[in-house]
Amino acid sequence: MSQNQTARYFKYAIGEIILVVIGILIALQINNWNEDRKAKTKELALLKDFKVGLEFDILQMDSITVQYQIAKNSINTILLHLEEDLPFSDSLNSEFFNTTLIFDSGGLTTGPYETLKSNGLDVISKKEIRDLIITIYDEHNPWMEEWEKRYIDLIFSAQKNIYNTRFLDFWNGDYKDHNIVGTMQPTDYEALKNDYEYKYLLRSQVNLIGWLINKPVETTKLESKKLLNLIENELSNND
Repeated sequence: MSQNQTARYFKYAIGEIILVVIGILIALQINNWNEDRKAKTKELALLKDFKVGLEFDILQMDSITVQYQIAKNSINTILLHLEEDLPFSDSLNSEFFNTTLIFDSGGLTTGPYETLKSNGLDVISKKEIRDLIITIYDEHNPWMEEWEKRYIDLIFSAQKNIYNTRFLDFWNGDYKDHNIVGTMQPTDYEALKNDYEYKYLLRSQVNLIGWLINKPVETTKLESKKLLNLIENELSNND
């Protein structure tokens, strides 16, 4: 009888232990589910922030392209007049102004990326999205910012060393006008026709707009659109 009671006791004890273990495993599983849900919620919120930033940045990059195309068109117009010995007209003053146009975009919207880095890059679960984010914000954005700065520095260097001896003033116009309209009147238009230094600057600008502005901006925009598409798909799959 004593042996039977002991056996029943052990069976009861083992059953209790099994129930406790099962309870612990269930609790751990529920906790893991909750943690996964919180992590996914954080990830999706961050992806939405990236989406908003990228949409704005792509529009900005489109504006940059348009702005510098205006500058290139005016440079070509001025070069045509100078090299073909065409007469001066007042409309050329706005073309001279346009040759000096710059667009300091300030680079991409980096707030979401800084948040991601502070929370850990693994917050983004999809490796393809995570890797592309790192490439765009750690490589393409600094490239675009640095080369854009080089072009802007070129214009302000010319303002001090070239425009100052050839034009009445620099950027004559209403800075409050969002259409960016102004004039630069040459002091001696006829002399510009034989001004090698000035024409060299104009020809170089066309090339540098391509290398310093168009190339990094177009590459960054292409990658940004790819990332935006991946993010939109991820958000759509988790609606």
